[in-house]
Amino acid sequence: MAHQTGIKPSDELNELIAEALNGKLRILQVAIENEQLVAREHRPPNGTWEDDYDSLILPCLQDKEACYILYRLDERNAYEKHLWVFLTYTPDEAPVRQKMLYSATKATMKKSFSSGVLIYDISATNKDEMTLKGYHKHVESVNAPPPLTREEEEWKEIEENQDHVDVGTTTRQSHLQGVSFPLHDDALAAIEDLKKKRIQYIQLSIDLDKEVIVLEDAADSLKPDDIASHISTTKPGYHLYLFKHTHEGDYLESFIFIYSCPGYKCSVKERMVYSSCKSPLIYALKEDGVAIDKTLELDDPSEVTEKFLMDELHPVQQAYRPQFAKPKPPGRKR
Repeated sequence: MAHQTGIKPSDELNELIAEALNGKLRILQVAIENEQLVAREHRPPNGTWEDDYDSLILPCLQDKEACYILYRLDERNAYEKHLWVFLTYTPDEAPVRQKMLYSATKATMKKSFSSGVLIYDISATNKDEMTLKGYHKHVESVNAPPPLTREEEEWKEIEENQDHVDVGTTTRQSHLQGVSFPLHDDALAAIEDLKKKRIQYIQLSIDLDKEVIVLEDAADSLKPDDIASHISTTKPGYHLYLFKHTHEGDYLESFIFIYSCPGYKCSVKERMVYSSCKSPLIYALKEDGVAIDKTLELDDPSEVTEKFLMDELHPVQQAYRPQFAKPKPPGRKR
């Protein structure tokens, strides 16, 4: 909350503010004198707001004196009231105490006008910023979208490049709908083998240069505790594992999908691409007949053990626990 100075508008200024809000003025200049907000220049419209802008505002400005300027646009709000621009002019050469005083009194001045019609609040330290050109620069900066983060810049580059990818003659577009990048023939063949339970494990990765999903690793047979040794600690990957196990006396074969991403050890681009492709890939695999029973995400390969997979697939159901009975007070000694 801004510090208040106790400075109030003069009676004359209040009367001119009323005239301004009734549409009679184009410009109203306000200064602080003798601990009061007082009116200086005020003029009615001559032409359009753009025609009047420089010719009415610039003559009000002094090299070493701060001021407020209220400037009326031709545009109206939903209540047919003209919209206004609030400008605070504190030139670099003005005394420091004066700059501080105008900064501390600004909220009072705006409240004395009508915040419901103030569309822009511009602070300027030189005359160039008070010109029509300066006004347009301010509006452009206010309405511009915020600058992209590093991650957003990389994602924009990814999206722009996706439509211009040549994956070569050794790849073909996957029939798996929804996958962002095509699957290499070797990856498609491995998925088919896994689906028919000819193999137990495959690992898929994304070739970022060619923007194609490729087969990184495969195993005909793999123990659960050995999966961790196949998971990279420096780059992301997709893992499909056929978990053969027994639960409550029943022999089960469950497909587990693991998305591994070693946190900030890999690039931002890698994290974003793999994260983006994960859900469409899972959906597409299910549509193609790979009955995925569990989907997992992890950043530490050492988490993957047989016990971990069992706990994830078959979480222990908490048994009913009776309410704690308050113990009886000890009996009196005889």
